[in-house]
Amino acid sequence: MRRLLALVGLLALMAGPAFATAPDWTVDWGAVGRVRPAHLGSETYRTDLLPVLAATYGEDLSVSIDDGGKWKLLKAGTLTAGPVAEYRQSFNDDLPKRGFRTRDAVEVGGFVEKQTPVGNIELRMRRALNGYRGWSGDLAFDTGGRVTPKLEVGAEARLAWADQRFTEEYFGQRRAPPPHFGGPHFHDNDYLTAGFQVDAARDLTPNTRLVAEISADRMLGELPSRGLFPSRNVITASIGIVLHWSTSPLRSRP
Repeated sequence: MRRLLALVGLLALMAGPAFATAPDWTVDWGAVGRVRPAHLGSETYRTDLLPVLAATYGEDLSVSIDDGGKWKLLKAGTLTAGPVAEYRQSFNDDLPKRGFRTRDAVEVGGFVEKQTPVGNIELRMRRALNGYRGWSGDLAFDTGGRVTPKLEVGAEARLAWADQRFTEEYFGQRRAPPPHFGGPHFHDNDYLTAGFQVDAARDLTPNTRLVAEISADRMLGELPSRGLFPSRNVITASIGIVLHWSTSPLRSRP
């Protein structure tokens, strides 16, 4: 959590001066209460308070704690591509006292996005710079929009993957071997999930929003199903308040 708060502060310092004077920007800042598993594979749930920080600059730059930083560097019709960076938070509560703790990780890589009339299809591939120091990727379809003058909703269907270094550290409860150079490798014991997410934002005032989100993912593949990891479901829910600023009358998804 300390690293997450430090990242929030850094993003705020970076975004503040630029967004204060530049046209066509949005900023959302606030906090949500969240219910989440004590750890992946746990049937016990915990509550915590999570900061919210999201900002956009024009149509090409966006940054948020939830979705990471993204720059649409290359464009060709309805296709866009560019670099992406994300923060992966590890849930380590209720693990054995002497068990291995997978650290939070900063992941960097690239994305390709296809715009369609009903939503966006996006593929991401990243490498963790710390923590498990392996590869991960996502394939997602996002859709949504404003359904009433004061209510905005969105939905996402996704597949997520992380290589065996993640499963060895998290589910094997031991440090993975030193990372190798080169591209991603795929194995039977990789971490694979399928799931969906629904979010909504209700305008309370011109600059205040009530936001809510629920997501459910199912762990697939050859992973432990007993002992410390009795459940393959990863369900989280959150609700909170954010302050919204924008130079545009049109608002993006929550």
